[in-house]
Amino acid sequence: MAGYIEANPAAIAGYGTAAAGMATQVATAAGADQAASLAAAVPVFGLIGQEFLASFAFAQANHLLSAAQIAAVHAGTSVTAFEAAGAYEGNEAASAASLLGTVMR
Repeated sequence: MAGYIEANPAAIAGYGTAAAGMATQVATAAGADQAASLAAAVPVFGLIGQEFLASFAFAQANHLLSAAQIAAVHAGTSVTAFEAAGAYEGNEAASAASLLGTVMR
């Protein structure tokens, strides 16, 4: 027995909107976290902790890079969801036009 698949383009586009929001939130939070963490650490460690602060800044930069990569994945997911929704709608319209053309002959 053949399977039945039903796609809801509006729901797929809604997921795309949610993924775009997640991309923005992740990128914003990571940037704020980096600035706040470094700003809080500098007065605590001062001159004595310069080596630690350099290592900490490097780790924070890696964290920011990873968060940016995650945000990019969410953004890419959003684009793909909107493309898929458009493809489903386009295919549905083409199929309907083809069917109507066959019926009207």
